[in-house]
Amino acid sequence: MPRTRPGRTRIVSCCLLAVLLAGCARGDRPDDQKPQAAKFVRSVVRRGPVQLGVTVEPAPARLSDEPKLTVRLEYEPGVEVRKPRFGQSLGDFVIRDFREPLPRVDQGRQVIEQIYTLEPTRSGKLAVFPIAVTFVDKRPTGDGREHKLETEGLTVEIASVVATEAPSLAQLRPAAAPVELPAERSAAVWWVVAALAVLVALIVAWRVVRRRRVAQERALSPRELAERELARLIEADWARRDVKQFYVELTGLVRRYIERTNGVRAPEQTTQEFLAEIARRRDFPGEEAQRLRDFLESADLVKFAAHEPRESDTEESLRRARRFVGVGAEEVRT
Repeated sequence: MPRTRPGRTRIVSCCLLAVLLAGCARGDRPDDQKPQAAKFVRSVVRRGPVQLGVTVEPAPARLSDEPKLTVRLEYEPGVEVRKPRFGQSLGDFVIRDFREPLPRVDQGRQVIEQIYTLEPTRSGKLAVFPIAVTFVDKRPTGDGREHKLETEGLTVEIASVVATEAPSLAQLRPAAAPVELPAERSAAVWWVVAALAVLVALIVAWRVVRRRRVAQERALSPRELAERELARLIEADWARRDVKQFYVELTGLVRRYIERTNGVRAPEQTTQEFLAEIARRRDFPGEEAQRLRDFLESADLVKFAAHEPRESDTEESLRRARRFVGVGAEEVRT
C-alpha cells in the first residue's frame, strides 16, 4: 500500500489540473472575438457601369439622435449620371442638413457622395423610401440610352429610450428623510431670473441682427453679391495660402452668379453636367459658352488633377471670373 499511494496522488492531481485548465479556457474568451452587431443599414445595387449605395447609421438609433444617410455613386468615365434630389423630408425622416464632398476618382471610377443629416419624426420602425438615379451610358461601348437604378427601401428602428437607460422599480431607493429648505432664497431666485432675462434678450438681439443681415443680402443684386464675394476671396489671399481652395471658391462664385441670373442649378452639378445644361440654353452664345468651358476645365485640372498653376495663371483665372460676373478690376479692392 505505501508504494501505490504516491501514484494515486499524482493521478488525482493531474485530473484536477486538467479540469481547471478546461474551465479557464472556456471562461477567458476575449470579448473582441464575440460577433459584433451591425450599427447601420445599407442597400447597394449595381447596373452596368454604375453602382448606387445608401447607408443609414447609427441603426438602431434613439429619438434624440440625428442619423446620417450617405448616398454613394460610383460610375465609369463616359457615363452621365443624374443625382437624386429630395425636398425637406426623406421617408419618415426630416432632412436637417446636407453636404456634398468634392467628387473624387477611386481606381479609375468617378465617386460622388451626398450626406444628409436626418431627424426622426417618431419612435418605432421608420422607413427610408427607395432612392433612384438615372444615367446615360455614353461610353464608346455604351448604348446611349437612359437607364434607372433604384435601391431597396430601408427600415430604421428608433427607440425613445435606450434599454440600459430605462428605469427599473428594483433600482428605486427607499424614501429619504425630509430635508429642510434654506430660509432665505429670494435673492438667489431673483439672480436666476435676471440671468435668464439677459440670456433671452441676447438671443432675441442675435436673431434680429441675423434677420437684418439676411434681408440685406437678399436685397442685393446678383452682381453686387458677386462683387462682395470676390472682395472676400481676394482679402483671404487663398491664391497664395492654398491654390486648390482658391479655385474651389472661385468656380463656386461664378456658378452661384449664373444660378442667380439664369436659374441654372450650377452648384449641384458636375462640370460636365453644368456645361451640358449651358449648351441647351439660349442665354449663352457659342463664344461665351466656350470661354466658360475653358475656365471651368482649367480649374478642374487644379482641383482634381493636382496641377500646379503659375501666378500668372491664377491672375488670368481671376480676370476671367470678373468678366463672367460683370465686375471690373477697379471695382474689387485688392
